[in-house]
Amino acid sequence: MTPTDARIAAVAAEQFHENGIAATGVDALSRAAGISKRTLYQRFGSKDALIVAAYDSLDLPVYQMFTGPAEAAGPAPRDQLDGLFAQLERMVKLPEFRGCPFSNAAAELADPDHPAHAVVRRHKERLRRWIRMRAREAGAADPERLSRQLMLLFAGAQSQALALRSARPVRDARDVARELVDTAVAGR
Repeated sequence: MTPTDARIAAVAAEQFHENGIAATGVDALSRAAGISKRTLYQRFGSKDALIVAAYDSLDLPVYQMFTGPAEAAGPAPRDQLDGLFAQLERMVKLPEFRGCPFSNAAAELADPDHPAHAVVRRHKERLRRWIRMRAREAGAADPERLSRQLMLLFAGAQSQALALRSARPVRDARDVARELVDTAVAGR
């Protein structure tokens, strides 16, 4: 992807996350990116291809937005797992918090064959692998199972925090995550 295409994809990702995919038309996208509709179509071919590029451009930055601070929480894998939920708590308190852009996209894209679903799955799997590695390093009896459980908690906490406009669900999820990790490690 050229630097110009990457910039356009990033602008589109921002627009989709702020306004929704269906509510963001090609006119609005081209205006926000400072290009003509014709240029947008020449570069991406279709709005669907731009959707894929937009979410692809978010994948690594969103992943690092959570895992970077989690890894900075300390060298112990348990501290990093706890740090993941601590970072989520910080994020949901921001006035611009709109939930997980990938979950929002998956919910909005009704066609299960839309190519952006592959980007969503890749992003979610990347985060789950990060969790699984820490679960393994912490000594969990079944790191695979613990990673699935923690992903459910993480996603559910994001959703509930958005719906309730409260950080309380994340604090509760963080408590449950600690209990799950303790149980998984003790079961070894």
